[in-house]
Amino acid sequence: MLRPTNLVAPKARLFRALGDEPRLAVLEQLSDAERRVSDLAQRLGVAQSTVSTHLATLHAAGLAVRRAEGRSVYYALAHPAVGALLRSAEEVVLASVQESYACTQPCCVEAAPGGS
Repeated sequence: MLRPTNLVAPKARLFRALGDEPRLAVLEQLSDAERRVSDLAQRLGVAQSTVSTHLATLHAAGLAVRRAEGRSVYYALAHPAVGALLRSAEEVVLASVQESYACTQPCCVEAAPGGS
């Protein structure tokens, strides 16, 4: 497989596409199944035009693909690696906030593995 020598700019475009909360919510909805714009709009409680705009950005960034079937267009993750990226991001977020949500009461600290 041919690879560009500098992937920094394309990676930056990818992360910019992921950096918008509503757009990320659209991508999360695609992580378990392909969906139509109308389905996404209903699930997310936003206008179809808003979902379409987000999908266009995700498609341009190489994160989503579209498939026409009759009069409907279905969107899905472009590659299994996109789902892995979303799962990895979740792991990073959970690891970074885990300490913030840990109980510091003596009963929990003593019961925790490695506690005194």
